[in-house]
Amino acid sequence: MTGNPPPGGGGAKSDAPTALIVRVRDAPPEPAVPWQPTEADRPAPPEPLDVPWLRQLARLLPVAVVGVLGGLGINRPGLWEDELATWGMVTVGADDFVAVLRNVDASLGAYYLLLRGWVALAGSSDVALRTPSLLAMAAAAGLVAAIGLRIGGLRVGLVAGVLFAVLPTTSRYAQEARPYAFAVCAAALATLLLLRLLERPRFVRYLGYAAVVALLGLAHLVGLLLLAAHALIAWRAADRRRTFFGWLGAATAGVLPALPVLWLGGRQTGTQITWIPPVTLDRLADTPEALFGGPLLAGAVLALAFLGMSMRQRSAVATAWLVLPTLGLLVAARFVPLWLPRYLLFTVPAWVLVGSLALRRSSLLRGTAAVLAIGLLGVPTQVEIRGVTGHGQGTSEIAAVLRAHAAPGDALVYGPFDAGDQRTSRDAVNRYVDESWRPRDALMTVPARRQGTLGAQECADRDVPVCLGRPERVWIVRKGALDDPVQRIGPAKEAALRPYAVARTWRVRGFGIALLVRRPEAVR
Repeated sequence: MTGNPPPGGGGAKSDAPTALIVRVRDAPPEPAVPWQPTEADRPAPPEPLDVPWLRQLARLLPVAVVGVLGGLGINRPGLWEDELATWGMVTVGADDFVAVLRNVDASLGAYYLLLRGWVALAGSSDVALRTPSLLAMAAAAGLVAAIGLRIGGLRVGLVAGVLFAVLPTTSRYAQEARPYAFAVCAAALATLLLLRLLERPRFVRYLGYAAVVALLGLAHLVGLLLLAAHALIAWRAADRRRTFFGWLGAATAGVLPALPVLWLGGRQTGTQITWIPPVTLDRLADTPEALFGGPLLAGAVLALAFLGMSMRQRSAVATAWLVLPTLGLLVAARFVPLWLPRYLLFTVPAWVLVGSLALRRSSLLRGTAAVLAIGLLGVPTQVEIRGVTGHGQGTSEIAAVLRAHAAPGDALVYGPFDAGDQRTSRDAVNRYVDESWRPRDALMTVPARRQGTLGAQECADRDVPVCLGRPERVWIVRKGALDDPVQRIGPAKEAALRPYAVARTWRVRGFGIALLVRRPEAVR
């Protein structure tokens, strides 16, 4: 005779499964990892999403979109002021390069070194100078999608990656010969490596994380504010002692290479960032528009982000990423002038990730429609940034004016814009005006980036009349736009230019150009 069988089975064979069930129920629960969604947090999929190729598409599509949009028109905008500085630093001789870094731009030394190697292979055309940033930003888009896949599944990964790819600022800085795209890429890669490290701590993962943190700091020191967010996420991990202190050791090792750069950059602060205005409410209010590419676009991204922002398991990684570095920079800006929207570009992936989490309960079709709508809002800005003056200054347009109107024997004088700075206008002419028909730089005695200075050196005031000579025509190129091109050009230059009358003026974006002709009564 046998008794009643246990529930769910019958006969003696049910004893082993029953014991196994008891042991499983008695075992301690697996520790939860902060970014893994709980069952209650997981939306029911409106359509099947278990097709393997969709996950690959989620990773690769954003890369392709950035590659296409970032490459479109990459050669058209002229290099603006900062990009001209990059061009000058990567094409100057090695001795002069080192001498300049001792006095200015030490914080960009690693980027300049990377680009110097690239230029040796690819040349120094506008496209060549910008291509490394395009590659870095395309990689960043794929990393954003990978983070989204990890913290929210296929919908979040695909929407976040494509949303990041269609933002105008993504294309803008993919076409920028500066290190911001590298900072974005390093921030995204460091965050992805952190998530993997917290899932399964291994020495090689700690090592990889430390290496990427080092790259982040060398690309842009402000990017190290991301570590505040990473500290919070590591602290929230299940095994706090092992995970947090392991992360702390890796992060500390990653910061070490940036410390000499930070020290030297701090000594150069007075020559580099004093032009940044103090942080004000108006400048804070303008930041979202500058960060995302327009007021309507900023409003849409902010609305989605506020809906998805939380410190619950799913959203904590992205929320901490966008909040803590922003607050950190705001606090720092109260003491040191640092508040520039582009300095926060490395938080843009966090904004799109949080916004994509707000759409996680929507179908994939609706999420795609939302991304397309946001992309359409950015079309006017996308068109603008691909114009000749798309990077804010019409540097290449100066060449068109001089090519059409300059004549042999003309002299060229540069006027200051701020604190005697004449570098930008001289760099623009030297970059885009061929030397064979460029007017003579009458007052220059030492070219730019020689003898440890970023800008060129000119004749002493007492020697200006001798250096200028008696040309029949003199060109003036100045950053800014003044009604009187000789206004505030400097007492010595004003005195030397009194025998000349303004024959014609031109204004291109960011610059004023004037042609002066010697007055008849001044001819002897």
